[in-house]
Amino acid sequence: MITLQTIQIAKAVAIVDYLAYKGFQPVSHRGQRYVYYSPFRSENTPSFSVNTAINRYKDFGSPEAGDDIIRLVQLLSSCSFSQAVAKLTKFAGLESKPYFSLSGPIQPTQSKEEIRSVKLLANTQLIRYVESRKISFPIARTYCREVYYSQHGKNLFALGFANDRGGYALRNGVGTKRNLGPAGYTTIQAPQATTINVFEGVFDFLSALEYYRLSSPTFPTLVLNSTTNLESALPVLKGYQKVNAYFDNDKAGQEALSRLSNSDVTVTNRSALYASHKDFNAFWLESSSLMLC
Repeated sequence: MITLQTIQIAKAVAIVDYLAYKGFQPVSHRGQRYVYYSPFRSENTPSFSVNTAINRYKDFGSPEAGDDIIRLVQLLSSCSFSQAVAKLTKFAGLESKPYFSLSGPIQPTQSKEEIRSVKLLANTQLIRYVESRKISFPIARTYCREVYYSQHGKNLFALGFANDRGGYALRNGVGTKRNLGPAGYTTIQAPQATTINVFEGVFDFLSALEYYRLSSPTFPTLVLNSTTNLESALPVLKGYQKVNAYFDNDKAGQEALSRLSNSDVTVTNRSALYASHKDFNAFWLESSSLMLC
């Protein structure tokens, strides 16, 4: 017998996340409305719409009224209600361990914290948060995830930026600024192979993409997620002829720059670009505002 709580968990799965998991991407979106080519048939004009505010869809090529994620899975998989609920709870990462992730399995932490699920960015609260930092939704959705986790019996969520060890740097705009799971740096590959960019945090990296109008970095990039990870990142950085350092203009950032410069690598201090600001994101917040004037 399916419990009401299990059904509620299934219904809470974002339709846009499940469609992305199945390989369907929106043709366009405006606000909380996402438009797709129908996942049920081939068509030249998109006729499938998702309202993320209420997490329901409408297929304008079907006589059915708008419906929820469970009905969508039933139709996509030709399965029963209970089978659809089972698929969705598995997708949400609540069926069994290891937990489901769009980037692979995540091992639970050895503490009173556990990652419950990791999803594509669709949570309106987290979207408002990244947009308050002047990071566009497409950029944020490419590099960040929604991380749902439990902590001392409480269910919480935050914006997550995955590191190379399977952990996450968490941010939510209301005080959460920490790591969950193994701490470490994040590497992002790019075609160029002789120069590498290094940033302190995720919002500095995303701000640089916005500032330079890029959807992905031109050079390989390493995000420390904390200056304490610099020591472990040095072997990677030493593998490049040149390092572009985008560190913060504070004591920790300058100490990291000095440590890097004394580590037998050729460093270009890119923080001069935002010398009058604490970091790249603070600079981007002001610069993007001026561009709108």
